[in-house]
Amino acid sequence: MSEIIDATYKFLDELDKSKLIENLTKYKNRLLQDKQILSKIKQTKKTTDNSMLIMMRKELYSNKNYQMYMKYYNELSFIILKINKQYKKYTSTREHNCI
Repeated sequence: MSEIIDATYKFLDELDKSKLIENLTKYKNRLLQDKQILSKIKQTKKTTDNSMLIMMRKELYSNKNYQMYMKYYNELSFIILKINKQYKKYTSTREHNCI
């Protein structure tokens, strides 16, 4: 079992050093410095009107930094999904609570 734990820590260390995390962090920091984008993101969280929400998300997605952030965010989410799927097989769990 310790080999699995060691391999997991090595994987996490490599992931921390990866271009994926580097790019995700770079675009996240750019977004955090853009007050206009942050304001739009907050507005999308508050709205309950679906047509307005779609319009706001299209507006957000027109920003190149937001597009790139979401690209890398989705890539990381997919990796996590795959890992959780494997853990589910090994542990016979119904929920994806491993990560």
